[in-house]
Amino acid sequence: MSSRLDVALVVKVAQMYYLDGLKQEEIARQIGISRSLISMILTEAKERGIVQITVRDPLQNHDELSRRLAGFQPKTVFTVVPTSSRDPDALRKLVAQRAAVLLESALREGDVVGLAWGRTCLELVQAFRPRERIQVSVVPLIGGSFQTARYFQINELVRELAERAGGTPYFIHAPALLSSRAERDLHLASSSLQVVRQRWRAMNLLVTSIGAMPRERTDDRENYIGEAEAFRTLSKKGAVGDICVRYFDAEGKFIVDDLYERVLGAPVEDLKRAQGALCMASGPEKAEAILGALRTGVVKKLVMDEPTAIAALDLMAERKG
Repeated sequence: MSSRLDVALVVKVAQMYYLDGLKQEEIARQIGISRSLISMILTEAKERGIVQITVRDPLQNHDELSRRLAGFQPKTVFTVVPTSSRDPDALRKLVAQRAAVLLESALREGDVVGLAWGRTCLELVQAFRPRERIQVSVVPLIGGSFQTARYFQINELVRELAERAGGTPYFIHAPALLSSRAERDLHLASSSLQVVRQRWRAMNLLVTSIGAMPRERTDDRENYIGEAEAFRTLSKKGAVGDICVRYFDAEGKFIVDDLYERVLGAPVEDLKRAQGALCMASGPEKAEAILGALRTGVVKKLVMDEPTAIAALDLMAERKG
């Protein structure tokens, strides 16, 4: 396999197998060659270095980066997952897997756990496989979204995490953003929300990701509440990120405006009061949001991937200088 055509074939087969997730039989059928030849091509891909396989252990920690981060923010416990990957999906999975292990080690019988929505939280729920079932209460930190993506279905995430832990789920049957503060207060006063609110005040642990401000108007983070204009207003007020749809600026100050008053979710006071806050962030583009989040007083533990931690450290050094 020394010709240029053969090299192209090796690359194509490797992409179909390792990136697209196709089985060897499917590749053979699509390309029109035998399965045995597909197997030989995949072996050749590894021998030539076209494919390099790396096994990443989500239980590892980059101690040096964690130590340097703690130097800037000593009240936060940092966990940095070592990786050279820049793939957003891979980074998200690595962070969520590590956070799932930390969650299991932190849970105690009778704990009240608050859970947020989002891709990273979904990955954590799917990765959470405790060795023993623990009777805990799992409560949503935010109402629902009109989006149909699974990672926005907060009640389903809560139900699944509670089921995996062996605990009891509680639900919010209302959207995250109401039309007015009066409507939000009406929901908060309902009997079903009283039960949830009691558990917000008693949370031992909350699990959430740190969100960054959307870069484009088409970004689904802008659309999860359906109000693009609200994001433009938040940007003008200096918002750099959010925790549970509570937006904060670079100094960690939560922006209290019309949108804030209409959010049906755990109050900031309850988020700060929680004995433990396991937060997650993946992607170097979140560096500014991470710095702001660390100053809010909510984040007790933060799990990041290596590229994200480096970006956050660089920004910390720049801002300090």
